[in-house]
Amino acid sequence: MSLSSESSDDSEYHATRKFTKTRKYHPRKRQKRIKEEPLELEDVRRVDFPVDPLLSVLREDFGDENDTFEQLIDPLINDLLQARISVEKDLTEIDDTGKATRPLRPSEIALLRAELEKKDVLSPTEALILRKIKLAQQRATAGVKEPDIVVPDIPLTPLPPIPPIPPVNPEVLEALNSIENTPFENSFISRLHGAKEASPGVIAVDWEARTPWMNLMMDIRDHFTFAHPERECSVEETAPITYSTLQAHHLPQVHDLLERSFWPGIDVSDSLDFQPERCTVIAMYKKIVVGVAIIMSPVQTYITYLAVKAGWDKSQIARNMLYHLIKMNPDRDFTLHVSTNSSAMLLYNQFGFKIEEFVADFYSEYLHPDSRASKNAFKLRLRRL
Repeated sequence: MSLSSESSDDSEYHATRKFTKTRKYHPRKRQKRIKEEPLELEDVRRVDFPVDPLLSVLREDFGDENDTFEQLIDPLINDLLQARISVEKDLTEIDDTGKATRPLRPSEIALLRAELEKKDVLSPTEALILRKIKLAQQRATAGVKEPDIVVPDIPLTPLPPIPPIPPVNPEVLEALNSIENTPFENSFISRLHGAKEASPGVIAVDWEARTPWMNLMMDIRDHFTFAHPERECSVEETAPITYSTLQAHHLPQVHDLLERSFWPGIDVSDSLDFQPERCTVIAMYKKIVVGVAIIMSPVQTYITYLAVKAGWDKSQIARNMLYHLIKMNPDRDFTLHVSTNSSAMLLYNQFGFKIEEFVADFYSEYLHPDSRASKNAFKLRLRRL
């Protein structure tokens, strides 16, 4: 019997623990808090004003039970209008322009709101008025008093009067009007600026290129502007990289660029005689030659020179010039020699040039003995056939 009683106690104990665990692991869910939002005017429930007490008083004093509301109110309309006029007179104020103003009546407010809500597009002033009307009606519905705006009692200092504009001497006006303007194309300043002629032989225009030299010049101008804000700084006009064919006026800058890039004594004047529109590409920034690419002729498409001005590299200028050269001579193989340690090998490999031959001491007769460029060369070929 003792064993059975102990077993019953154990069962009750386990049942109690089981019930306790159930309550422990099933807590009551928290009630969600609903954020209160301001009610729109359309959602506010309208409360009808009871007129029965008013009618009963009016019947006792002014009429019979069978009289209608209009029959009871008509004798009092004049008194009500006079009372409204006296109240509005007390609330009338004089604005800054000297005009008398009074608060709007409820009917006027309702009419104004209806007119504003009909408009598709509101001006800033109309939107502000409509919002104030809605806010006032929401405050009245919620029983919130409008804040009292109290003007601080601070002495105001009037602004100094604007000095009158002195009269203009009529003789000066006549003298200025009698001046005849010279057309710009015939003026001396047009000779200083020069005529904006159309660039002949333009191939392409690149507005997105940003070279190290352009960034450096921009930094210098910005630094000068920040260091001397009191000075008038000139505004730099942005210009693109223009790719065109070789012209005679390009030759001095082209020769200087090639001599700085390779060796002295280079002359490419004869390129003007062998179809320069197919054999030459010149990269220019405004009036400065920043890159040049030349092949011998459309028949013998050997790239003699491909160079970019220092400070204008790493901006896809050489890539664009080589691309236009190849595009102007389709279905032609291109060959060239390049120094074995030149970084231009990467550019040629990207276009598909392959090494055909290793030439020892190819540049020994041209390069300076102290030059870092290798005198050995690779002969590369781009096969198009």
